[in-house]
Amino acid sequence: MKHFKAIAAMSLNRVIGAGNKIPWHLPEDFKWFKKMTSGQVVVMGRTTFESLPKPLPNRKTLILTRNPRRLIRTRPEVFGKYREWRGGRAMTRPYQFEFGRITESRADDIRVFGALHLIEPNDFANDVFICGGAQLYEQTLSQCSDLYLTLVNREVEGDTYFPKFEDDFTLADEVQSNADFKILHYKNKKFA
Repeated sequence: MKHFKAIAAMSLNRVIGAGNKIPWHLPEDFKWFKKMTSGQVVVMGRTTFESLPKPLPNRKTLILTRNPRRLIRTRPEVFGKYREWRGGRAMTRPYQFEFGRITESRADDIRVFGALHLIEPNDFANDVFICGGAQLYEQTLSQCSDLYLTLVNREVEGDTYFPKFEDDFTLADEVQSNADFKILHYKNKKFA
């Protein structure tokens, strides 16, 4: 049985965001994120998706939102003039916006879901990474078998924080370390 995996970066004081932006610029960490998630499935909340300058290439993107109309309005460059979603108003099953360039078979497929329980990692051939934001991490960390956490070696000001996870996870490996950050791989104790 497959489980979610989480990938995140936080400062020493647990900050992961400031004004819906990442409060540091670490190109090596971005390369790590790209290496880990390219060709995989990424799950993110609506505000995290909206914070991206463009959809992440070469990834199947699953967006969780209770308000798909707002998502469509705020990202017209992605969704064009599309004003409806499949499945009706109840948001009881997954919704896929279908356009000429976004299809089931492409790696850069974008799907919108109304609830996390509708996403099943076993439905995908590749790994399914939880990529933020804070609410999504809080809801899903207990369901994640692995956590890949970049620990930024400084304290920063911000308004979004990574939830406590230390009681449920154990450090498995220090993947990378340098003066600016270290990448730590944690395993969920209940899946060990």
